[in-house]
Amino acid sequence: MVNFSVSRKLSLGSTDDEAPNFKHKTRFIILVICTLCLSIAQSDTLTLNFTIICMSGDGSSQNQTAIGHLEDMEMTMLNTSGTFVHNVETMEHKIAEGRYDYSPSERSMLFSLVAVGAMVAVYPVMLLIGKFGSRSIVFWMGMLSAVTTALIPWMAYIGFYPLLAMRFLQGAGLSTGFTLIGIVTRQWSMQVQNAFYIAVLTTFFQIGPIFTMPVAGALCTSSLGWPAVYYIHAVVTFGLFVLFYFFYRESPIRHAFVSSKELEKIQRHKGDGKREPVPIRAIITDPAILSVWISAIGNFMGIQLTMQFSPTYLNKVMGFAVEQTGTFSAIPQVVTFFLKIVAGYAADKMTCCTPQTSVKVYNWLALGGMSLSFLGLAVIPVSEPVLGLCMLIFSCSIIGFNCGAFFRSSAIYAAQHNHFIMGVNSFLNCFASLLAPVIVNIFVANDTWDEWWWVWMVHFVALFTFNIVFQIFGKGVPAEWTKPGYRRSGATVYDVESVPKATEQVVEKEA
Repeated sequence: MVNFSVSRKLSLGSTDDEAPNFKHKTRFIILVICTLCLSIAQSDTLTLNFTIICMSGDGSSQNQTAIGHLEDMEMTMLNTSGTFVHNVETMEHKIAEGRYDYSPSERSMLFSLVAVGAMVAVYPVMLLIGKFGSRSIVFWMGMLSAVTTALIPWMAYIGFYPLLAMRFLQGAGLSTGFTLIGIVTRQWSMQVQNAFYIAVLTTFFQIGPIFTMPVAGALCTSSLGWPAVYYIHAVVTFGLFVLFYFFYRESPIRHAFVSSKELEKIQRHKGDGKREPVPIRAIITDPAILSVWISAIGNFMGIQLTMQFSPTYLNKVMGFAVEQTGTFSAIPQVVTFFLKIVAGYAADKMTCCTPQTSVKVYNWLALGGMSLSFLGLAVIPVSEPVLGLCMLIFSCSIIGFNCGAFFRSSAIYAAQHNHFIMGVNSFLNCFASLLAPVIVNIFVANDTWDEWWWVWMVHFVALFTFNIVFQIFGKGVPAEWTKPGYRRSGATVYDVESVPKATEQVVEKEA
């Protein structure tokens, strides 16, 4: 029997080119695997959004207390007259036949606690990645996402608060997303492919719902029932993160399938790659980074508004039928997916202007374009529903240019420290998901055109202003604090590994 490992000793300067190297394209295998892992983690958090209607359908009501449900579960699982498999099937039948009705406030808590979990976990996860590396931490957070997703039907049966706890932990499982994007972009992409890597990795926002919507729709109405949605997602999550753990390495230097030719391409123009602390004080006081974060909050505000409320707006304001709103709401996700790929590729290949100019042009297209589309939605009357639908699709899609905008700016400007900037972006995304319903609830009570006018105008002003800030302070060249030997006396630092530690034990490829 022949066993292989995808690691090699750090002392080796290059990989034997006779070893498997995927035609010097291992970095793209890493890109695909990481994108799929981010996507399934996003999908796991969306499962409840698409199954909550099925869960509250016909069935026996759940009037027992949580203690009563626990006792019932214990008696069912420990039933001596049946086998373990039979007892599990019996319990599954009880779960699927149950009826789970939640009040509007309870639904709001279930949806929002995912964001709270991610926000709470972001900084601890960043510290853990700094101490143990991204491979192990991302893997275990993926396992957390898989386990909590599989347990959701069981926790729903027990009671509301156990289900609430699972939603919080699901959000924690999503907290590694943007930090991993920053690390993979820096460590695995060629310097001239930053925007393309960012574009592909951030498509997890689109791939997640594209996967979950049809799966949930098919299984909810099948003989398997709505719990199967969670089990399918948990199995896929487990499989993808096991694949991630097997194939992913912190750096191409460690990967046995990276040839010397590919390694040279990846490391070209990236400096010496020495392990450096993150100069937090310099970063958080840098106007260019602050403009990146300001653009990020505007970007996520627009995304969360359209993602959460497009179906409501199309149905309640523009008068589209319920069965149409689901399809129409999915169209922008598909369009944005392809637009991101094209925009990222074009940003890297653009030779007509410098990166300094390119990131600002792309920011105008992304944030500026979305802000102007919100202005358009504010003036399109209900008598023109098709025009309103087209403008909404445009607003959701144009933001796909963000991969070449502030995202690319931070990749260039922060260089080896971009994972920290992306970690903060993860927090901002969660904050925006909590902020979106607050803004809507302030202005919207009856879902009238006049009420939604205020929502669109607030977002138009915010995004337009945030884009102007980036146009003034945004950068497309490396910062001074990214240059070799940068140190500032008394600066707060954050240790994150940028190259393999010399003491780490790595197993050679063995026969």
